[in-house]
Amino acid sequence: MKSKIFNIFAAAAMGAFLLCSCTDMDGDGNGTVIWEGSVNPENNSFHNPVWEPSLDAGTVVRGAGGFTAVSTTTQWANGVTFYCPTLNSNNLSTWTSGNQAFIEEALPAWAEARINSITIDYARAVTGATYWMFYTLEGQNTIGAATATTAAGPYVDKGEFLKAEDLGATTLKDPFLIVASTSYFLAYTTENGTYLQRLTLKRSGVTKNGQPTLIANTQLSDVTIVRVSATQYYLVATCHTPTGTELRYGKAEGLTGPYLDKAGDSMAETSVGEPLIVGGTEIVNPENPMRGFLNTAGTHIYLAYNATEAGKETMQSGYARKPLFIAPLEIDEDGWFKQVFTAQKGWTQPLYE
Repeated sequence: MKSKIFNIFAAAAMGAFLLCSCTDMDGDGNGTVIWEGSVNPENNSFHNPVWEPSLDAGTVVRGAGGFTAVSTTTQWANGVTFYCPTLNSNNLSTWTSGNQAFIEEALPAWAEARINSITIDYARAVTGATYWMFYTLEGQNTIGAATATTAAGPYVDKGEFLKAEDLGATTLKDPFLIVASTSYFLAYTTENGTYLQRLTLKRSGVTKNGQPTLIANTQLSDVTIVRVSATQYYLVATCHTPTGTELRYGKAEGLTGPYLDKAGDSMAETSVGEPLIVGGTEIVNPENPMRGFLNTAGTHIYLAYNATEAGKETMQSGYARKPLFIAPLEIDEDGWFKQVFTAQKGWTQPLYE
């Protein structure tokens, strides 16, 4: 019996030693180290970039089964062309490769060029065409449309939708689709600024609904809009600076704006908004804000975007190397973001939930 009691006491003492290991070489209490257990970064963090080598000018959308990211046409491997390859995730931080959004035989027939910018959103109310894609082709100032029943496709092309000359412009780029309930809007950029156009979506095709609204001036491009509530919207855009690009933002009480900075100045006029994501020493030129997702607690917006690793601007194929990054942006009590986020590699907190 005494032997059993001693064994229990010894085991307890050994457990206490493992939980509290003390090193006191001088007998004065200094040098004490208390071990509180190991913390794996995977438990509360994720690693940026979340996808390499590239998701250049791509997009991210949330569907019923999780998140889908779609790239423009690229060559991740030298000589092997991927026609808008897709990725899948359930947490925005761990991604697996999927199919191609276009099969080669179903690529847009109206022009022979690489798809070089893309946007997708979920339009639940459109039977048989629940996911809509708007895209541009390299060297052309035209936006095309395509539809699918899943975010990853395959997509059926609907042909040309909007041309620069239709707008009295010479350039047309950077489409961004946002669905608010059963209302559909497309943002696009010309040399005159960025506009928001209401759409009518039907299984048979898409048409314009009303006149476009100017939402951002000519200093901004690559616009995305994040909807938090019916009265809280953020416009995030790429801004060109003397040293590269960075992401800036403003907020509005309605989808069509006006989007204002903290001083109350409109981004449709002269303001370039508030700084949001800037480059660091290793990761530079944050650009192409894709889409933002509010976490369950309503404390952070997780923004997907591109950035470039200095010295690694292209892949071996010659295509641009712009990995996918996720920034958890904390919202303060006044609805502004608490701090400027620096694009960088490594562990990032907190996880999306």
